[in-house]
Amino acid sequence: MPVYEYEVADARGALSRGRAEADTSAALVARFRDQGRLVVALRPAGRPSVAEEGPGAVRGAARRLGRRLTGGVALNTLLLFTGQLAAMLAGGLHLARILASLGAESASRRFRVVLDDVGDAIAAGSSFADALARHPHVFDRLYVALVRAGELSGSLPVVLDNLTTYLEKTAQLRRKVLGAIAYPAVILVVAAVVVFVMVVKLVPVFESVYARSHATLPGPTRLLIAISGAVRGSAVPGLAVVLGLVVLGWFLAQTDTGRRLLDGATLRLPLFGSLIRKAIMARACRTLAVLLQAGIPLVEAMETVARVSNNKIIEGALLQAIQRMRDGGTMAEALRQSGQFPSMVVQLVATGEESGTLPAMLGRGAGYYEQQVDSAVATLSTLVEPVMIVVMGIIAGSVIFALYLPIFTLGQTVRGLR
Repeated sequence: MPVYEYEVADARGALSRGRAEADTSAALVARFRDQGRLVVALRPAGRPSVAEEGPGAVRGAARRLGRRLTGGVALNTLLLFTGQLAAMLAGGLHLARILASLGAESASRRFRVVLDDVGDAIAAGSSFADALARHPHVFDRLYVALVRAGELSGSLPVVLDNLTTYLEKTAQLRRKVLGAIAYPAVILVVAAVVVFVMVVKLVPVFESVYARSHATLPGPTRLLIAISGAVRGSAVPGLAVVLGLVVLGWFLAQTDTGRRLLDGATLRLPLFGSLIRKAIMARACRTLAVLLQAGIPLVEAMETVARVSNNKIIEGALLQAIQRMRDGGTMAEALRQSGQFPSMVVQLVATGEESGTLPAMLGRGAGYYEQQVDSAVATLSTLVEPVMIVVMGIIAGSVIFALYLPIFTLGQTVRGLR
C-alpha cells in the first residue's frame, strides 16, 4: 500500500506532519476530513528529487512552473484585496457579499476566478481559511495561517489589518531590493549587447579594409578580429548552449540541493549578498511578529516563517532552531547556534523572551533592518552607477582602440618616413 507524507491542520489551526498508508491520496484526504482535519500538503513518501527523477523531473518542474504562471497573482493585487476586505469586514458586511463584490471589481481575471471559487466553497460550508487554502499559489501558508487564527479568535478584521501592513512592507522591501539589483543588471546587459553588435557588425568592416591594404596588424587588432570570427562562426550553437545552460540551471534550482547552493551563493555575493540578507532578516522578523500577534504558537509560527522565507539556508537554520527549542533550548540560543542570524536579532529575541514582549522586539528588529535596506540601496545606487559607467567605457573603448590602432600605427610610420 502506498505511503504518503502529509501535513494537516486541526480545528484550532495547529499543524502536524507525519506519514500514513492509503490506497490513494484521495482516500487519505477523505480520512482526514472525517477526522475534522484539513490537508495542507500531501505527497508520496520518499519522492525523489528532480536530479533523481530524470525525465519525470522535467515534467514535474514544468508543471510547477505552469502552476505558478497560471495560478498566481501580483502582490499588489493581493495587497489591495486584503486592505479592502479588512475595511469591509470592519464595517459589518457579510463575507460572501464582500467576496462577490471584490471579485467583480478586480482587474485580474485570474483573481476573479479564484475569489468566485472561494465564495462557492464558503457557501458550501467551508471556513474562510480552508477556502483560501484551496489556492496555495495565491494565498500562501502565512496568509492562510493568519486568516485561520483570526477566524478562531473572532478578530479577523484586526488580523487582516495587520496582514495588510505586512504586505505593504513586503512589497516595499521587494521593490527596493529588486531595484538595487536591476540597475547594474540592465547596464551589464546593455554593455554586452553593444559589444556584441560591434564585434559582429563593425569589426568585419574594418577587417575587410585592413585585408585590402595588406598591412601588418598589431596584436590587439588581430585578437579582436579572431574573436569576431569565432563569435560569428558559432553564434547559433553558442546561443543554443547558453539557453541550454539556463534551462538546466533552472531545473537544478528546483532540487533541494541545487536551491541550497544557489541561495547560499546569493547570500555570499559581493555588495548584494549583505543587502539580500538584511532584506531576509527584515521579512523574517516582520512575519514572525505578525504571526505571534495573531495568537499563533511560537513553534508553529517559526515553521511558517521557515517555509515562506524563500531561502533554503535561512529555512534550514530556522528548522534546526525549532528542533533545538523542542529539545528544551530557548529561541535566542537556538538562533545563535544556527550561525545565520545577526547578534542584534539574537539579542532582541532574548530580551523579548525575558520580558514577554517578543512580538514588539521582533517588530523593532524588522524596522531596523528595513532602514538598513534603505541605506544599503542608497549606497549601492551611489557606488554602482559610476562603476558601471567606467566598466562600459573601458569595454567599448578597448574595442574601438583595437579597431583604430592600425590607423594610428600607419600614421606614425608615414611621419617617420618624412
